Amino acid sequence: MKRNKRSEEIHAEDLQDIISKPPSWLLKWGISLVLSILLAIVTMSAFIQYPDIVRAGIKVNAINAPKAVVPRVSGTLSKLLVRERMKVQSGQVLAWMESSGKHDQVLDLLAKLVQLRNGLDSSFFLPDAPHNLDLGELQGPYQTFYNAYTNYQAAIKGGLYLQQRRYLIKEMDYEKQQQKRLREQEELYEKDYRLAQKEHQAYSILAEKKVISPMEMQKQESALLSKQQPLQQIGSNILASQANLTARSKELAELENKIRTEQTSFVQALNSIISEMEKWKQQYVLIAQQDGELAYSGIIQEKQYIEAGQPIFYINPKSTSYFGEMHVRQNNMGKVRSGQRVLISMNSYPYEEYGKIEGRILLITDVPYRDSTYLSRVQLFLKEENTGIKLKIGMTGDAEIITEDASLLKRLGRNITKAVMRGN
Repeated sequence: MKRNKRSEEIHAEDLQDIISKPPSWLLKWGISLVLSILLAIVTMSAFIQYPDIVRAGIKVNAINAPKAVVPRVSGTLSKLLVRERMKVQSGQVLAWMESSGKHDQVLDLLAKLVQLRNGLDSSFFLPDAPHNLDLGELQGPYQTFYNAYTNYQAAIKGGLYLQQRRYLIKEMDYEKQQQKRLREQEELYEKDYRLAQKEHQAYSILAEKKVISPMEMQKQESALLSKQQPLQQIGSNILASQANLTARSKELAELENKIRTEQTSFVQALNSIISEMEKWKQQYVLIAQQDGELAYSGIIQEKQYIEAGQPIFYINPKSTSYFGEMHVRQNNMGKVRSGQRVLISMNSYPYEEYGKIEGRILLITDVPYRDSTYLSRVQLFLKEENTGIKLKIGMTGDAEIITEDASLLKRLGRNITKAVMRGN
């Protein structure tokens, strides 16, 4: 026991010697070495930089996006005129919604009326009387138009107005010919009257010289007056003829005004019926708004009830240029700006297998889109590693916006500042 106690005392003294006497090199260089290491770390943190990453959600959209074809009224889909994946053109009829009128008759009649309006021609003939057509709710408006049409046709094609016009023109021609003859007679009477005046002047000279008797002079004056009377009469006849011609001209002008009024009424009725039929067409006929490939929105079949506003078809132009719609929150707006690089991971395509799509911010809206969120448009670049990705409108993903580079020291300072601000 004494030996063990002695041994413990010896070891305790050795340990005390080691602790109380540190190595001389650590005493001389230890503090300097630690300070140097700390200074090196601070210096490196000031020079080592890497960009911030702002994360945001992104949605794929397109410039020339597929357009949905939707009915404006709820009802039964009476007829399908196109097939899935069929090439369609703008303005092509795709389907009919149920209506009380027959679609083919309404559309055929509308085409004729539009043709008539585009080139209004008096030779145009509309053979479709209201009782020959099944127009449904358009039957009444078409009857009103047809009455105006028949009145107009009667006015311009062998009707009472044109007959009156022909008669008036003939009467005016007769009056003009009569006036011409009266003018010729007037010239003859004037020549005869001038000769009588010369003869009267000669007899007046003889009467002054007492060569002829007063009785003979009176006979000459009577002869002069007899020559003047027919001249005055024919002048009155010319005035009466001119008055008749003026009256006929007035009647013709009134008649032509009636014809123009009938034409104006007809044009108004034509525009009105075309407007009514166009409204009907918008409600009961589904039409392609662009060229492209047609796709059904789901299981679509005839006699199916369709709600108003429910998409029935989509028309894909097949020339779509895709872009991204990215929503940037307000607290990140100070870092995000146009021209910055964006890395996108599509939810439908895992980036580990298909890679990330690279993009670039084209613009950022100045007005908040919703809830202090700004909308940004991103140009998308599909590279070789993205060949398996097929973009479609509505796809979503996660975007990483590569912002400006910042040093480690600057980031440390920001964190310290934030901590101090939170503490206060």
